[in-house]
Amino acid sequence: MNSKRKIWLQSSSSDSDAAIWSVYQQAARRHARTLLSPQYDFEFHGVSRTYPAVDYSDSSFHLATREVVRNAILAEQSEYAGFVNVSTNETGHREIRELTDFPAVFITEAAVHLAAQIGGTFAFLTHNSGSRLRMEAFTRQYGLEDQLVEGASMNLTYHDFAAMYANPAPALESFKVLARKAIARGARVLIPAGGPLNMFFIENNFRDVDGVPLLDILGLALKEVETQIALRDSGMLVRGPIVFSTEWKQKLRELFLVPPP
Repeated sequence: MNSKRKIWLQSSSSDSDAAIWSVYQQAARRHARTLLSPQYDFEFHGVSRTYPAVDYSDSSFHLATREVVRNAILAEQSEYAGFVNVSTNETGHREIRELTDFPAVFITEAAVHLAAQIGGTFAFLTHNSGSRLRMEAFTRQYGLEDQLVEGASMNLTYHDFAAMYANPAPALESFKVLARKAIARGARVLIPAGGPLNMFFIENNFRDVDGVPLLDILGLALKEVETQIALRDSGMLVRGPIVFSTEWKQKLRELFLVPPP
């Protein structure tokens, strides 16, 4: 019997979308297994479909959010030790904090707070400008606007990543040029996004540009959820504010659990 405690890793893309997941998920699985402590196991989960432009479309964000929140509730009911949203668009951030009580980590939130601590100023290095602008908006919501430096982006979709993995050198050189622009604007830490770009950099040992570090956002989120689980186990982690009655919370959970059409 497997006695390891399980962590639910949630994406806002469909795990049946081979163009996005085939290369990335293999790399992410290897990385997660290397970084997580031996007492933990993990499972990756997607949503029912990959909604168009989910990294930056408000409409797609809304559709994906309902599924992500539903999955977080299911994870808690199934006694997972913790939940990590590995998509940088932060789907379900407020809802999951309202409707669940177990440790829940959101990858962009974790990244910007650590970057602010270790570097003071930071910038996003992304595969397209839409995702960068959305992450910069989240950073302002998290109260770190004064430490945010304008980042840099290429014009790629997730469907370009298979070719990048097959021939990484040109893409890495292009990203170095972009990174130096953000560094020249004052960035002392670089945050790669989304997840496939982060893993592309890790797989190619691309960890800094001219001494300015690139955060490993997946690794950070995994260690953060381990920390939150340990704090909860010790009685130190206090849940967020209670915003409505237990009765209303349960009713809302039931509504989210209705499967999507």
